[in-house]
Amino acid sequence: MATDSNDWRVTVRLHDAAEAAHALAGLSGHRVEREVHARLGGRVMVGAEAGVLYLYAHSQDAAATAQQTVSDLLGAKGLRADFVVERWHPVEEAWRAADVALPRSAAEIDAERERLDAEETQESLAAGHALFEVRVQLPKHRDAVDLTARLAGEGYSVVRRWRFLVVGANNADQAAEFAAKIRQETPQGAVISTEEVGPLLPFTAIDAAAGAGL
Repeated sequence: MATDSNDWRVTVRLHDAAEAAHALAGLSGHRVEREVHARLGGRVMVGAEAGVLYLYAHSQDAAATAQQTVSDLLGAKGLRADFVVERWHPVEEAWRAADVALPRSAAEIDAERERLDAEETQESLAAGHALFEVRVQLPKHRDAVDLTARLAGEGYSVVRRWRFLVVGANNADQAAEFAAKIRQETPQGAVISTEEVGPLLPFTAIDAAAGAGL
């Protein structure tokens, strides 16, 4: 299964929170990168946020080397930290513990996809609106009116502006499912796409489309 070049991550949390920001600012990301490159010939990306250091590496060995390098640097300053090594799971779109293998069988892939669907649905419900959209641009105003009526009658959450309509979905798989169903009901010339809008941008396409006279 394909992943990006930095699909291993080491999270570093210092025991003394009061010293975290200063200590992390003093760490040389270039030094960590040079150490990993010298030992393994690879690279590691270093980032910090809210007193936590993140090391992104291309392999488990590179992550282990980066962890040891940072541990040595902190130890020289008399500082201790907790280290967590994780691996990116692209199907689930989540960081999981390093000892959790990537899914290989169809059942394992389906299980990760179901966890992602459940998480996205929970986020949609918590936000109070759908975080995914199916966007449909119809050739004629009457087409949009008719399709909106049919979809609303079938229980879809749909909003229309002239020749443009949006159907809400709670997760990416649901949006793809809705798009496939809607594609069967639209006339030739309709343009259908799916989009993740996030918690702060519900139905953003409608205003843009309305402003464009669609």
